[in-house]
Amino acid sequence: MPRRRTKSRNDGAGGTAEPVILLPDAVLVNDGSPDPLPGAAVRIDGNRIAEVGDAKGVLDAHPDATILELKNCLVMPGLVNAHQHGRGLSDLQQGFRDDLLELVIATRLQRCPQVCAPFVSLAAAEMLRNGVTCTVQANVTFGNDYEAEIRAMLETYDQAGIRATLCVGAQDQGQIVYPDEDEAAFLAGLPDDLQQRLSEAKRRPYAGDGPGTVALMDRLLADYGNHPRIKLLYGPAGPQWLSDDHFRCLVDAAGAQGVGFHLHCLETRAQRAALDRMYPDGVLAHLDGLGVLSPRSSLAHCVFLSPADMEIAAKREITIVHNPGSNLRLHNGAAPVAEFVKRGIRVAIGTDNRALEQGEDLLKEIRLAQALARSSEWNGPPPLGTSELLAMATVNGARAAMTEDEVGTLEAGMKADLIAISLDRAVGAYLDGDVPILEAVLARAEGRDVRLTMVEGRVLFKDGALLSIDEASVRERARLAAEASNKKIKTSDRRLAQILCDHLRDHYQEMTAAGGKDG
Repeated sequence: MPRRRTKSRNDGAGGTAEPVILLPDAVLVNDGSPDPLPGAAVRIDGNRIAEVGDAKGVLDAHPDATILELKNCLVMPGLVNAHQHGRGLSDLQQGFRDDLLELVIATRLQRCPQVCAPFVSLAAAEMLRNGVTCTVQANVTFGNDYEAEIRAMLETYDQAGIRATLCVGAQDQGQIVYPDEDEAAFLAGLPDDLQQRLSEAKRRPYAGDGPGTVALMDRLLADYGNHPRIKLLYGPAGPQWLSDDHFRCLVDAAGAQGVGFHLHCLETRAQRAALDRMYPDGVLAHLDGLGVLSPRSSLAHCVFLSPADMEIAAKREITIVHNPGSNLRLHNGAAPVAEFVKRGIRVAIGTDNRALEQGEDLLKEIRLAQALARSSEWNGPPPLGTSELLAMATVNGARAAMTEDEVGTLEAGMKADLIAISLDRAVGAYLDGDVPILEAVLARAEGRDVRLTMVEGRVLFKDGALLSIDEASVRERARLAAEASNKKIKTSDRRLAQILCDHLRDHYQEMTAAGGKDG
């Protein structure tokens, strides 16, 4: 094969400064067929894919293009992490262990405000290293000035070069316990000093009420509505955390603003029991009645969906974002993903910044999802195949991110968001000829096998080096930010957090024992 120039050059605004041809061993177009094309090349012009075709023909037709050789690699669409929170340092790294979600949330009593940018930048770096080109960041707040925080997050993702869909958070109830109607009785049973501490800590989260949230979205859309790599969604924390009036306000605005919804739903057994009390006719039925559910909506976790909930999810064409590692680490078990797929529900995947192995390796999470979805019943739903797994990590995630018209496939006109994965580990010493190469990649490859990550035609990671992020500086800034925050934690706050956890455990144990439908 003729060898032209082998190093591509990037312009500063995104996209290559000149046409580039990628020459891997195979190209996975992802246009409905799971079979990669051997001997194919990908030509990129600016920030878009110009063509995918026979390598010789592409080279002969474009003799002056820059060539990027990717020997023994598969080029495929970039992975989509469809649910994470911009936390580049895990809870464990900051001294907090896994537990039931309600208790993990309670430990925030002892946390101090943090500067968000170093953590978000570190998360972006880890995702790019592991072949993630697009992500959905769910609701999160690190401190007190929410608008300043979310603008800092947007700027950080922009500088990193990753494609990001950010959720504007919303919450107006259930800050201490849910259902919200239980708060007064719950507080009455706490020691006086803990009641006082919770009263001091309680505030209006995020942008406050519904009109305030809509106004914030308007301001952000004015600045980022036409950004090539950034999109915005409404990100209510979850149905137990947001009132109907607040939901209605967001729904009324979302259509005119052209944004969708991404929220947590039925993640824990306690949420299932609480929401059964709050909405006896079913939480998804209630959300549907409010106008929240549509093809522009995605729900994360959904471990405890009932059959009736699943029926509505399929009817409304929502996307469920599966978080297999996080669900296990937070004691929630496995979501019935095989049943979702059997019912025709679109499923994406995310790490929740709580992947089983404490990183952002989405390839490993895909394998975990496949293993957990296997049924022991002879007449159970069929296992997840290669096509379903690939869709979860690409096109379905793109739908959750509201970028399905731009990324997820390697076809002419689509944005040049792609990765190259070394086949060394996937093939190993031997691979039977009857095993499709994509099956081997999804079964054996890891994030560390990613050789190249490209977004909008820009190479952001190549051969172990991040090109858009000063990784050493980001790691040091994240370390210093975490260290400074943790030094401010008071011994009294640690004690009060433990007391709160003990009372929450009793509250939710009683509530779940009293009822609540399993999914």
